[in-house]
Amino acid sequence: MKKSYRPATMWTLACFTVVSVVLVVPWIMWQSQAPVPLNIMIIDKSRPDESYQGHKGLVWLLNQQKIVQQTGEHYSYEEDYYGYDLQDGLPQMKRLMPDEVTDTDLIYLTANRSSLSTSKNERRQDGIYEGLTIYDVQKIREAAYKGVTIVAEYSALANTASKMTREQLYPILGVNSSGWQGKSVSNLQSIEEVPRWVRTNYEQREKKKWPYRGAGMLLVHMDGQVMVLEKGSDVKTGKIQVAFTQEGKEWCGITQDIHYSGWFDIIVPQQKSSILAWYRTDLTETGEQKLVDAGIPAEFAALVQYDDYNRSYYMAGSFGEMKHYSFWRRIRGWEVVRSKLTPDQKEIPDMFYWKVYVPVMKHILEEVQESRQQWP
Repeated sequence: MKKSYRPATMWTLACFTVVSVVLVVPWIMWQSQAPVPLNIMIIDKSRPDESYQGHKGLVWLLNQQKIVQQTGEHYSYEEDYYGYDLQDGLPQMKRLMPDEVTDTDLIYLTANRSSLSTSKNERRQDGIYEGLTIYDVQKIREAAYKGVTIVAEYSALANTASKMTREQLYPILGVNSSGWQGKSVSNLQSIEEVPRWVRTNYEQREKKKWPYRGAGMLLVHMDGQVMVLEKGSDVKTGKIQVAFTQEGKEWCGITQDIHYSGWFDIIVPQQKSSILAWYRTDLTETGEQKLVDAGIPAEFAALVQYDDYNRSYYMAGSFGEMKHYSFWRRIRGWEVVRSKLTPDQKEIPDMFYWKVYVPVMKHILEEVQESRQQWP
């Protein structure tokens, strides 16, 4: 008697049909979605490399949300930014800021992962690579006075050509720089977690070898100072979470605390009421006292919303950093699915991007669309 494979065949066909519908229908919905034209100026004046990590995450979200340029073209992370690129292995200016920026809907200052580690001589080699210039900030200020939304990420305040340039950003963003940046570290002996330049600065200033082991929190000042808060005596675990305030939860819908493992700025918001999220640490009394003695704020703001002539946001971390450019940008609702299914585990690549940056930036983009002004 011959065995019947019909049930198995039907089951396979049914599964294939379900999977096809699950993928094809959202793709059709994305294709039929009307594009939204927004004039977004991406300024990435960090040290150039071929990863484009500074603005790749933003561009993915713009394409996934079908936000396009005024010409109708999709944004490209390789082309559509103002900053530097590599030519024959050397940094070259790719695109200068235009004279007129007030017709922009949003100006985005990307995170700069190399601001502290890059020497001034290297930054100003041949007058090419120097971060944000006074001209850049003047144009950003002109746009802000006209009501253009400004979004800035980690180290935007440190990535400037001069102290005067940096200080002119303060009233635009509603935050002052403390000069300090920090990072949660699971192994203070790891070269991957503690860069060589941090150890070098410490050993040169302290005249002794790097003594730290185990977990803790690493703090670095732009003048080269290094402070380590050790697990046990200064911090209970050294882990950091982003916790939204009640206003922040209502604003973006993120209600749970999310682990954060990257570098962050220690900033001084000009208005405490403007803080939408904090970095939650587990400092001991000894650790808090060390910060107080060094003149470092014991509480770290993570996300600030500031209203003046315009609305500005400062993300005091590399929120938008994306290592893997997801193929699924043409699937409607994919960002929601990915955010829900990604567990809150810092070892997972791009975890923070999906769980925090995407919902936060989506809300900002919705605000920009709603309040978009027609410039004469």
